[in-house]
Amino acid sequence: MMRSAVMAAGLLAFLPAPAKANDTQAALGLGGLIFERSDEIAMESEDLYLSHDKVRVRYTYRNLTSKPVTILVAFPLPDVPLDGRDLEWIESAYPDWDAIGMTTKVDGKQVELLRIDVPKLGGKDISARLKERGWPVRYWQDEGFHARLAALSADDKSELVGEGLLSADQLTGHELRPLWTVSTAFVRTQTFPPGKAVTVEHAYEPMIGGTVTSALDREARYESMAGPDGYEARYCVDGPFLRGYDRRRYTADGGRIETVMPVETWLSYVLATGANWKGPIKRFKLTVDKPGPQVLVSLCMDGLTRVSPTRFEVVKTDFEPTRDIDILFLEVVSSDGGS
Repeated sequence: MMRSAVMAAGLLAFLPAPAKANDTQAALGLGGLIFERSDEIAMESEDLYLSHDKVRVRYTYRNLTSKPVTILVAFPLPDVPLDGRDLEWIESAYPDWDAIGMTTKVDGKQVELLRIDVPKLGGKDISARLKERGWPVRYWQDEGFHARLAALSADDKSELVGEGLLSADQLTGHELRPLWTVSTAFVRTQTFPPGKAVTVEHAYEPMIGGTVTSALDREARYESMAGPDGYEARYCVDGPFLRGYDRRRYTADGGRIETVMPVETWLSYVLATGANWKGPIKRFKLTVDKPGPQVLVSLCMDGLTRVSPTRFEVVKTDFEPTRDIDILFLEVVSSDGGS
């Protein structure tokens, strides 16, 4: 794993971080595995399954050369603390990546990925500086770290604030907060034998977002549908979806049903950044499974077909992804919690 660790430290400097929506309760957009760029490896198929509870993706790759090819495989995660989150809310701003239950298999056998954490300040790796101070990279998991900061001498505090490692409370000048972010990736090196197909499976629990309301109510709909971050652009919400919502939310004469409330949940999957293989995906299959038949679902993916009361599928050939997948699940439930 030493080669993986050395390569990953450099790779984290330029790997695209999974996208994050602007809303503080937004879904956290994770994705699949990212492979070191190689014109010697082709992706023959990708089978992607997305639901509230599980993300599963199964890739089939083929080495197009006559010799073994070894490349770095990485699962990059958003920088922590998460941009735009309340830093006082640990569960929101500082997610526990070990809690997503990630598993990876190669040709049916489970493999381990090495976790690499790189602390950054102004885009630069400051691992050596933190080691020099004896400070933890993931400081939010060290219960005694803030007490250690408080015990620093006045000169040390002034120096570290001036260096940019720490910030002081603007009102009191006393409370100190670390300013570095942590880039995390799980990595391994993978060898692809010449001419042979290799399957790689990856699964984890998605970090969904949501809200107990909806801006699709009639009085807010016009504004919320419009714009680059509106429901139409992000989720491709259309007329049939809105009519389905209205049947659940309003009476026949147009009055709002006060005994029900809408509950939105959002799932984001980073699809477009992983195209590091040679050529398009020869066969791409997407399956979206909603939590129940009564739940409305919308996303931007043409060709989706309902195959069961909860499941939608599409198969594409020679597919080249150009955008990530954002899914809107919307359920109208009774105010006492029932659907």
